[in-house]
Amino acid sequence: MRRKIHQLEFDFRQHGGKRKGAGRKPKNAEPGMPHRHRAMKKRGQPLLITVRLADGLPSLRRGGALKVVLAALSASSDRHGMKIIHYSIQANHLHLLVEADDRGCVARGMNALLSPLARALNKLWARRGKVFPERYHDEVISTPTQTRNALRYVLQNGKKHGVVPQASIDLCSSAPVFDGWKERPSIASIATSSPVAAVAPASTWLLKTGWRRQGLLDIHELPQQKRHAGRPRANLADSSRRATSR
Repeated sequence: MRRKIHQLEFDFRQHGGKRKGAGRKPKNAEPGMPHRHRAMKKRGQPLLITVRLADGLPSLRRGGALKVVLAALSASSDRHGMKIIHYSIQANHLHLLVEADDRGCVARGMNALLSPLARALNKLWARRGKVFPERYHDEVISTPTQTRNALRYVLQNGKKHGVVPQASIDLCSSAPVFDGWKERPSIASIATSSPVAAVAPASTWLLKTGWRRQGLLDIHELPQQKRHAGRPRANLADSSRRATSR
């Protein structure tokens, strides 16, 4: 006679699954950039990069900190295959428009920028610890409209935060050396003694020529409002195409 075989069942204690409070904790008071796979990037596509400062640190737009950031941007404007074309320095974050052949170049270029910059800022502020606790966020720029919106967002970002008058340009950005203004700001509005980081000349079609098909930038245009940091951002290409001319 054959003996009937029964499969035994084992009751394992479950440790996985979604649980309240699980996962990596935010390093700042507010959630940072979500940890998603970075989008594919082609050689001729620039990137809009955002880097955020740790909570509670002094402003990057003031005194010694501004000089340190400008020096770091100049030193890293063309390194490891990544070129910084435009930048905006805000109190607790940086915006960069960069060109690079591939993401490997971006990773090496950003490391060459942020690691020495963090050490220099810690030395200036006589502290230790993380300066840029979250990984940088980037957005692939692929169309002329998206490129124009990215330029406006970076160069006019100070107006979004209310630190730059409407009819002025942000001296803590590459706006003083930008040659795509509809009406060139008067020399009187640009402090000749204000330092500007050395930036690399654009080489991609989008940043050299393509964006101009949508019209030059008006100094009164304001950047598109973005969603809260840490939430999915609207793609710049999907934002409104209208340019407010006053």
